[in-house]
Amino acid sequence: MKLPMRYNSLLILLITVLSSCGDKSANKKLEIENTTQAISLNHIVGIGKIIPENDIVQLSSPVNGIVEKIYRKENDTVTIGTIILELIHDLEDAKVIQLNNELSTQSAQIKMDAASVTDYEAKVSNAKKELQRLQDLLNKGAEMQQTVDDASTNLKSLNANLIRLKAAASLSESRLKEIKANLKTAQIERDQKIIRSPINGKILELSVLVGGSVSMQESFAQISPAGKTIAICEIDESNADKIIVGQKGWIRNVGSSDSLSTGTIYFASSFLKKKSLFTDQSGEKEDRRVRTIKMMLDNPDKLLLNARVECVIDISNNQKK
Repeated sequence: MKLPMRYNSLLILLITVLSSCGDKSANKKLEIENTTQAISLNHIVGIGKIIPENDIVQLSSPVNGIVEKIYRKENDTVTIGTIILELIHDLEDAKVIQLNNELSTQSAQIKMDAASVTDYEAKVSNAKKELQRLQDLLNKGAEMQQTVDDASTNLKSLNANLIRLKAAASLSESRLKEIKANLKTAQIERDQKIIRSPINGKILELSVLVGGSVSMQESFAQISPAGKTIAICEIDESNADKIIVGQKGWIRNVGSSDSLSTGTIYFASSFLKKKSLFTDQSGEKEDRRVRTIKMMLDNPDKLLLNARVECVIDISNNQKK
């Protein structure tokens, strides 16, 4: 059946419109693909976390003990030497008191020994003069030999006692040094029971209570050092060679496109290593290697430490070069 002329015209117009729409859809799809590819080429993404520039300090005790007092709490600002907590140290205090008493007693003994030595030095000096006087008289025939001999014996006895007293005084000095050394050790042992902050910063976590025990070298607190905040990130080995110190980038929450802060890479490790920031990701390969980078952040004030983030690095300048 032959269609009227006007129907043929309508059919041609419809085919033209449909063809035009199909071309626009294909062009739009191609444009999106090209944009996505451009983004992929200009940026690389790594997983990271927010930390202080000097990392978080794990505070531990050099000795075991029971907590007696806690002076600071979480979120408190501390400076070097600030007392954070105190372990029971009654035994150490008693030892310090005892040694201080021994030190006082020994110091008095040294004074007595010194006085005795001075006294005998005077006696020896007088005995020498007396012996010389008697010897002169003997030479003139005015004194007997026995008297001279007795004076000589007395001088020898005084010299022997003087030597003995000097030895005792020397022993007292040595004993005093020993007591001082023991006292210093006892004071150090006592001071180890008073835990102080080694840095300026803020207490992030304090996991002890009064009456609780603290084990030697086991962390009981975390302190964030004063200073700048950074993002430490791990870049997959497939993109590791594209990283250059000085590159710009930003961080965002995982799975988000919103920037939390911009930043600049100031460190890139010179070797590849196993993933270490987040090793509990499902399906990750143990033999996978990453390159560690550090990004100085421009606006870190509202970021939470240890927050997991994505680091997006702009490598568009690499393409230009």
